[in-house]
Amino acid sequence: MRTPPPPLPVDSHGDALAALRKRVFTGRTAELRLLRELLLSDRRGCFVVWLHGMGGMGKSTLLRRFADEATAHGRTARWVDMRGTDPTPEAFLAALEAQGPLEEAQVLLVDSAESLGALEHWLRDEFLPRMPAHVLVAVGGRRPPSAEWRTDAQWWHALRSVELDGMDDAEAAQLLHHRDVAGPAVPDLVRAAHGMPLALALFADARERAMRAGEPYRGWELGDSPDVVRELLRLLLRESPSPDRADALRVLALARVTTEELVRHTLEVPVAEARALCAWLSGLSFVHSTADGLVPHELVREALVADLRWRSMETYERLLRRLHAHLAERLAERGGGRWVFGAGLAYLGRTNRIAREAVDWHGADRLQLRAARPADLDEVLAAIEKEHGWAAGRLARQWWNHQPAAFIVAEDGRRRITGVLVAPCLEAGATGLPDDPVAHAALEHAADRSPLRRGERLLLGRWSTGGAAVACGALTTLWATTPGLVMSWTCTAQDQRALSSLLELYGQQRTTPVDGPDGERVSPFVQDWRSAPFDRWAAALRTRLLADEPSAIPAPVTDGAAPVMPWPQFADAVKHAYRSALNPRQLAESTLLGTRLVAPGADAAALRTVLTETVTQLRALPGQRQLGDVLEITYLNGPRSQQAAASRASLSFSTYRRRLSAALTRAAELLRERELYGSVPR
Repeated sequence: MRTPPPPLPVDSHGDALAALRKRVFTGRTAELRLLRELLLSDRRGCFVVWLHGMGGMGKSTLLRRFADEATAHGRTARWVDMRGTDPTPEAFLAALEAQGPLEEAQVLLVDSAESLGALEHWLRDEFLPRMPAHVLVAVGGRRPPSAEWRTDAQWWHALRSVELDGMDDAEAAQLLHHRDVAGPAVPDLVRAAHGMPLALALFADARERAMRAGEPYRGWELGDSPDVVRELLRLLLRESPSPDRADALRVLALARVTTEELVRHTLEVPVAEARALCAWLSGLSFVHSTADGLVPHELVREALVADLRWRSMETYERLLRRLHAHLAERLAERGGGRWVFGAGLAYLGRTNRIAREAVDWHGADRLQLRAARPADLDEVLAAIEKEHGWAAGRLARQWWNHQPAAFIVAEDGRRRITGVLVAPCLEAGATGLPDDPVAHAALEHAADRSPLRRGERLLLGRWSTGGAAVACGALTTLWATTPGLVMSWTCTAQDQRALSSLLELYGQQRTTPVDGPDGERVSPFVQDWRSAPFDRWAAALRTRLLADEPSAIPAPVTDGAAPVMPWPQFADAVKHAYRSALNPRQLAESTLLGTRLVAPGADAAALRTVLTETVTQLRALPGQRQLGDVLEITYLNGPRSQQAAASRASLSFSTYRRRLSAALTRAAELLRERELYGSVPR
């Protein structure tokens, strides 16, 4: 047991320190007002105030400041710090008696209550009920009072539980001012500390040491200060975790939300061990439990990632690849929880320096994606109109009437809508579409490249609000789970540079800007999923995320090259090529020789081989054999009239003509796929 110091002599250094504490004390106005009111009240209903919050939030500082104020009002205060006191009744009472007779105490302060353990039960049921009615008790701990306090009717009014959150920006700046930090360092440090007083103090100290060393200020990056990271984690954890717990912390830091399933697959541990590790994580003061899983405080997340990268880049890359692969696999299964997996996959993008600097990821780990509901309509349209203009809001209402399932919203922890994505699915020949020039341009682009067939869809990411993190979480989900998806068009406005940066990192191809209604100008990014299905795209993205410098990022999986000729001309060239298949001179003039169907400089014989292989492919497709036979009989088995070919195929002439037209169209589709993707027919 740590013995408390004796009472301070009058006019001591302790008096000077108390005065200094009062002068530099920052924030916590509401909490200090509550304690002061209870201290001075003659009719006090509440006599226990339990201050709780994660480590580093200033609970001890607040208790010391209140102790000084109690002393200034003539109240005798007693202090027990459970970090140096054994959690037994005997040790607790001895710590109090060492400071003077217990009956003289008017204020009792208990710090580090998370170390009480079983002693919390004794305090609640035995010690506190025997305390004189004039005694006010203030407790500070990393965890709130146990459920027994909150469910026992006799404590409902006698106990007040108060959670200490982070400081706001003004309070954080004031704290730095007290530490003589000024200039451009202030906003940088405020932003980096995420409202944590402990972090602000550590950052200010590091800044002061750097100034004494004569180092020029070049901005503040937590990852550039490994000594500060280690000290911060030491103070927050108060322990050296075992290797398996250290790995669980790393998963917690990398993943948007952490679940037993994620720990089990990423660390490759049994179910029971994953459950035990998650139980330990959930008991840490800086970990919050949400509907989706466990979420750490943002500063702690950043510190853990920085520490991991500093200790072992190999481990960092291995864990990131496993996390990304598991989330991509679960998302591609199209089972339950797709929005959680999609948001988690997109959130891993923040590990890349480009995405981290371009996108504001603050709070993205707390957002929840879902399909919009009818009751959301007014709020959704208002958000679109505010960010994209009145015309966009009017057009969005038309899309809602046509395809309400195209609207996705993001909610924060208070169920407030903070972001919207409008992403309708388009199909060839669809009728009743809103008069949206951007949608028409997307369909024309697809038709020129490779026409959509029955059951194939184009996903149009038309508008998004609430930031790039929200948009990419929703888009990633839809890219993986939309049935029949073969192409996506994602529109970005001129001021959506963060979203553009993410789409470029994702390997999306920027195409020609398009004019929308009333002067709207959008820059579309295109992904052809026929050239890079989602699993291949996700695998390539993992490599791209691990390349922090733009020059080191590999090229996207898709070739991204535009076709040599638009689709109508290509289909017409295929018809002429088949008609010339047995005439080498005519076939040598085919424009198809300038496409990627054949090698550069290839002759008519090479093109005829491609045409013949396509007929073989067509005959092998389910239900397509007759079409292949018609092409072979008409163009590849010797010159004959169409009437003769119809007779050879045992078809009436009218039926034969329909089959031949369909066969040429299908052959052109197969050849277009071969040109663009080098793929086998679908």
